[in-house]
Amino acid sequence: MSMEFSPFCYLPEEMMMEILLRLPIKSILQSTSVCKPWNSLIKRNTFIKKHLKLTSNRISRDGPLLLLRHCPREPNVEQYSLHLDNHTFQEYSKPQLPAKSFNECFRIVGSCNGLILLSDDYLTETNTFILWNPSIRKSITLPKPHIPHSQYHTVYGFGFDAERDDYKIVKMVYEGHSRASPEVELYSLNSRSWRSITAASPKYEIARTMWSQVFVNGFIHFIGYCMEGEAFGNVVLGFDVCEEVFHEIKLPKDLASEVPNMVISVIGKSLAVQHYDSKHKCCNVWVMREYGVVESWTKQCTIDFLTQNFRVTKVLGSRKNGEFLLETYEAKKGEIVLHDPKKNTNEHLGIYTEPGYTSLEYYTESLVLLDQATSFADSMEQEEEE
Repeated sequence: MSMEFSPFCYLPEEMMMEILLRLPIKSILQSTSVCKPWNSLIKRNTFIKKHLKLTSNRISRDGPLLLLRHCPREPNVEQYSLHLDNHTFQEYSKPQLPAKSFNECFRIVGSCNGLILLSDDYLTETNTFILWNPSIRKSITLPKPHIPHSQYHTVYGFGFDAERDDYKIVKMVYEGHSRASPEVELYSLNSRSWRSITAASPKYEIARTMWSQVFVNGFIHFIGYCMEGEAFGNVVLGFDVCEEVFHEIKLPKDLASEVPNMVISVIGKSLAVQHYDSKHKCCNVWVMREYGVVESWTKQCTIDFLTQNFRVTKVLGSRKNGEFLLETYEAKKGEIVLHDPKKNTNEHLGIYTEPGYTSLEYYTESLVLLDQATSFADSMEQEEEE
């Protein structure tokens, strides 16, 4: 019997939508094959937005998934896994990359509303960007930017414009040590094009040693610095995705003039900074308890680089219970370790990695791109035809 004539296809649309919205994503995707009305309903932008809102409400209660990228030596390829933020760090699924990197692996620029922005620039700049939704196994290969990459320093950021329901990428190209403002270019998913916004260029350079970005409260955040005589002047540089302008947020006094060996991150819903202190061989984690309020910066904990059993090479991120995931190195072997700062204890997870290539992102399952995405292969074929 053809499912095209199933009586369930002809329930009132409002009722059908409420039922479908509460299904797991895998079941929602399977439902697109049941009948044409369901397919049309599920791929509608209003359905995708309502599903994202419901998912966001659930995440506020239960917390997001954690997307881990690691590169073991055997096999020497990047691997992705989604994990529940529970006491066992339980594996939820293993997303498969939509393409192979020209470099050793992709750079994960950032994650927003279920989309992952991948840039193929880890060792060699290829100007290749992929927007990837692993939940629905869809991706888009973006057109190449107009401004050529810099041999000195190029930085990217990824965020969501809630006013226009648009996903945007900001690109900053720095040319040498002149400290001149960078050229700035912006990509809009709605327009599928890049345009120059160099007029909004910031006076700060993005810290190179610990390249990072995070999207919080409608802003893409970076660690920015400039030279004030012989001293550093450090700030959190925020790019307003809606207004397309840069703003500055002051750092705590302890960090304002340090060598900018810092990573911008997020803990829960709060902006955070990891300061890698080479003198004391530790990482100091600072959290902004109230967004935009400089006085609310609080030093949450200190994580020592050296332990009896291993050396910490990177603080990957935090969990809702206050633990941190660390990339460690011991006896020519890298491993992911759970660190409890309250008890100062470490738990080995048995996940091995090549140090320097591990990344952790908060992740939200969504249907974003379902209404417009093409596969990577289709995109590449289209580019070749053009």
